[in-house]
Amino acid sequence: MNRWTSSKGSILVVEDEPLIRDYVSGILGQSGFDVVEAGTGEEALRRLAEGGVCAVVSDVAMPGTVDGFELARRVRTESPRTGIVLVSGVTVPDGGHLPDGGHLPGGVRFLTKPVKASTLLRLVREVADPRAHLPACAERGRAP
Repeated sequence: MNRWTSSKGSILVVEDEPLIRDYVSGILGQSGFDVVEAGTGEEALRRLAEGGVCAVVSDVAMPGTVDGFELARRVRTESPRTGIVLVSGVTVPDGGHLPDGGHLPGGVRFLTKPVKASTLLRLVREVADPRAHLPACAERGRAP
């Protein structure tokens, strides 16, 4: 699915609420990341197919047939190097067990709202495709 077209990867922010999408994109953009946005899981899959995405930050609850959990499963299967951070207003019970009895795909990080900028940036750096050239770490006293 994801053809790597650039050594500088973008972060794909997937969120159906425009204000939240703008907030998360702003955090990443102000920290030097290139940001691509999508309002649905289906749109996210189309953007991923274009290539150059090193990580996805996605809301869990979205309209359409591809919610955040399904998006994470598809990304993990079709583009295994692409990092994934799922964000939700509710916690995932049992340390990663999904309500339908499944599990978060391996390597997927889970973050609850409200999103703290420093935590988001740390998780994106942890999961991002290692081939991407990420911006220097913005946090003081911490190496990238």
